[in-house]
Amino acid sequence: MSWTEVKRFYGFSKPYRFNVAIPAMLNAAFLLLVIIKFVGALINNNNARIYGPTERNFLTFPSEMFFFYLYMIVGFILLNLFITKPKLYWPLFVWFLVEFCLGVWGKGLAPFDSRTEVENRFDYHPLLQGAPAPNFKGQKDGILFAHNSLGLRDTNNSVDVTTRDGLVVVFGGSTTYDIGVSQGETWVEELNGFLGPSYKLFNFGVDGYNTSQHVLQTAFYSDINGIYPSCALYYVGWNDIRLAHIADLDRGFADFHLLNLLGAFRTRRAMRIATVSPLLKLAVRGVSNYVDTPPTPRLEFDDSPEGKDNLQLKAMFQRNISTIAAINVARGTKTIFVGQILNRDYGSKKSNDDFGRGWLPFVRDRDAWPLQAEFNGLLNKDAVKDGYTYIDADVSKFDAADFVDSGHFSPPGAKKFASLIAEGVRQACPASQASQ
Repeated sequence: MSWTEVKRFYGFSKPYRFNVAIPAMLNAAFLLLVIIKFVGALINNNNARIYGPTERNFLTFPSEMFFFYLYMIVGFILLNLFITKPKLYWPLFVWFLVEFCLGVWGKGLAPFDSRTEVENRFDYHPLLQGAPAPNFKGQKDGILFAHNSLGLRDTNNSVDVTTRDGLVVVFGGSTTYDIGVSQGETWVEELNGFLGPSYKLFNFGVDGYNTSQHVLQTAFYSDINGIYPSCALYYVGWNDIRLAHIADLDRGFADFHLLNLLGAFRTRRAMRIATVSPLLKLAVRGVSNYVDTPPTPRLEFDDSPEGKDNLQLKAMFQRNISTIAAINVARGTKTIFVGQILNRDYGSKKSNDDFGRGWLPFVRDRDAWPLQAEFNGLLNKDAVKDGYTYIDADVSKFDAADFVDSGHFSPPGAKKFASLIAEGVRQACPASQASQ
């Protein structure tokens, strides 16, 4: 086909056919946008929402992102095939334009490099809803995440453990997993450095876990290849106070918090299919709310006197702490609880008094630390009764520079936190030199 024939076909030769020429220009603009974003994906993995290891800064094959761009090219071909059939062309054009926009800019809808993308670092777990994927390695915004073969955030300690002497397992939520810092900078790794080579610390922290999950972890998943630790350290509180003022709490926190973790971990099957098409992803998510077995979490504010004072939540929290300590005592494992530290400056600079925002749905930002301090007080009060050690890291020693947000440590904050609790951990959990 000659250039003259191409111009005639697309309506650019006299007599002009604008009903074809306009779609042709739109197709060209669409293809140009796809190419620009594709080249951007090849050059810059962060801008393209592809989070891979630092040594691989390009779009990979096969991956969800790769097939998304292939899908866009197929769309371009279809648009050209039906360019003279407006009843087919215009619905197709709107479909692929919306798909492209959602795929590139839609929050939570954009395709990813499925093998390394950070939000896929969890696997479904039938009891805990989600657990870190073994041997995962990926990065987001320059923060490198790596898991060892047991599905724990890596602390560079071998899992070939032969003795419990100096073996310490550390439990907590995202502030223990330490989502704000890269490998080598987590406070668990820093703490291991302060304690010295007589100790081997393993990071059992998982985003979103609270004391209900820690009870299960302690009961069933707290060993390293069959070796139970000499000490278990728990950094807890923030993920428990998120349940403050919620009505009709389930005793295992299963009716809101556990269901909410399914979405946080992206472990619902409905969120893992139709991933190349953002519109189909939206449709599947909507349908899943009605046909999937786990219901959608629902919230209701408890305005009763007991709800306002969180009496039920506090009792459940204390029960979980007591249960964890009792399990460890039965195994000869010493228990250490460290009160949660939050960024007090974060809440003080917030002007809104509205509920339903962020991780703590019914707790104002400015009220988060006072409430957390109450729960730290419960930990301290019950220490002697339940037979565990309580360590207070002293929130007054922390400022805004020690956090990346309202509660997750920055690299300096992680190191400071580890240094402040190191001596308390050493005294509560002495290790012999023979374990080096």
